[in-house]
Amino acid sequence: MTEDKQKDQDTEKDEEQKINNSENETTEEEAKREESKAKFTFKCTRCDKCCLERGPIPITISDLELWARNGVIANFLPYLDIYNKPDGGMDLILKPLAPAKEGEEAQPGSLKEVPIKELLQEKCPLYNKEQKKCLVYENRPLSCRTYPLEFDGKNFSVVDVDCPGVGEEGMTKEELKEMRDTAKRMYYELTRIRIALPVLNQIITGNFMRTLMQQQMEVMSSLSEEDKEKLDEILKKGQETNE
Repeated sequence: MTEDKQKDQDTEKDEEQKINNSENETTEEEAKREESKAKFTFKCTRCDKCCLERGPIPITISDLELWARNGVIANFLPYLDIYNKPDGGMDLILKPLAPAKEGEEAQPGSLKEVPIKELLQEKCPLYNKEQKKCLVYENRPLSCRTYPLEFDGKNFSVVDVDCPGVGEEGMTKEELKEMRDTAKRMYYELTRIRIALPVLNQIITGNFMRTLMQQQMEVMSSLSEEDKEKLDEILKKGQETNE
């Protein structure tokens, strides 16, 4: 055997060994990933921690469609609001009830009246603390169905490692798959509404302002000449006072 042939054979063996090593490493990495996935187990313990302290819950178009289809959207409307996030984005949220003043009952209020930071540890408005019961369990939002598991478009993560249900035994493969699928769906649905919401908000706000201006014009046109003169006098006095 010539020296060149021997070198070629050695090179082929080296390449083959590299391929085998690479395949083994890939297999080991996949095994580790699968093992890591298998480590996540969850069973809701009904501790009500997430319902009492979670704060604003993001809502998706899919949630709205479900509520409309099941005829329960009226139950949610008093608690829906648009949250303008610090990063400039928008979320449609199910807002918690603001803490009630002494002697008063908690009532739905605008986030403009109550800073969002003050609501981060407040309970869900549709959770009955005394009965430890979700009042809309069958129609609960996607975000509640997948909590505490989230998906960021690439990886899964546990957003509340202190949740008592994390690590609880008894989760089946089917339940784990369903939870992952729901987390993925939540991510894509949330992305969809975050793209659509600013546009929808502008359209709704624009229509509202146009309707308001039209109503004002109709009111003005229906005034008698005497009423118009009185209104002019009031406006002039207001201007003089401001000056």
